[in-house]
Amino acid sequence: MTSIFLIDGVKYELWIPDKEDEFEEIVKEHSKEIFGNDCLYIDVKKRIKSESGIGSTPDGYLIDFSYNSLWIVEVELSRHPLHRHLVAQLNAFISSIKNPAAQKKIVDTIYSVIKGDILLDAFVKKRLSSKDIDHFLSELISKDLNIVVVVDELNKKVEEAFENFKVQPFFVELKTFVRASVGIGAHAHLIKVPEEWEEDLLPWHAVYDKNKKVFLCDCGGEAHKNSYTYNVGEINEHLLLAHGIPPDKQLIDGWTDDFERRMKKYFIENYLKTKP
Repeated sequence: MTSIFLIDGVKYELWIPDKEDEFEEIVKEHSKEIFGNDCLYIDVKKRIKSESGIGSTPDGYLIDFSYNSLWIVEVELSRHPLHRHLVAQLNAFISSIKNPAAQKKIVDTIYSVIKGDILLDAFVKKRLSSKDIDHFLSELISKDLNIVVVVDELNKKVEEAFENFKVQPFFVELKTFVRASVGIGAHAHLIKVPEEWEEDLLPWHAVYDKNKKVFLCDCGGEAHKNSYTYNVGEINEHLLLAHGIPPDKQLIDGWTDDFERRMKKYFIENYLKTKP
């Protein structure tokens, strides 16, 4: 059965990359949409070896600054023999990552990539503040291992390949559709992420600064965010009037039940008061 998208009457057909390298480029290009804006995808392959000499080459590494975690990323086409190819590779990696020398090699690799790119370096420093990057990476590599597999089709064969896997990975399905008679030059992507990620991938409309005890609007860029502060009620009112986001659709980082009660009181007092 062939999948077809119709966008404003224009037909888009399912496109499957011929080579895994093509699929990896798509993941790299859309890493923010797949993993979230507070993540950094490092698409560098580095061979590491366990003490027994077993080698493994992950497709990439993912740093999640929201939860301070490090992920191993595997990008795979579902038509490949997964048991012999992907599962065996991940098992080798899990064995090798226990080796302190291998951990250091991964940390050094990621560190060199970050420091070798001005934009990546600035992105990481902004999220770590004054914390040392090398020390931060060393802490991440010592934590529990996380794995995400990006695949072009999440079917029964893919799921069965990992039924008895010792570290259960998360799966992301990434399908590409191209415009009929045009090809990859006009395309659309359909991305399905784990349910656990869905809320994290949504952008915050505002954030609560616990130190200053104010809300900062996150809808108008850095200048807007740094220039305006709001109390409970005022932030909801601002998001509604300035950005057209109704209160029940507003996503505010740090929001609590107490803030919810105070927000409702604010709107009642300012908009529902009956004049004598």
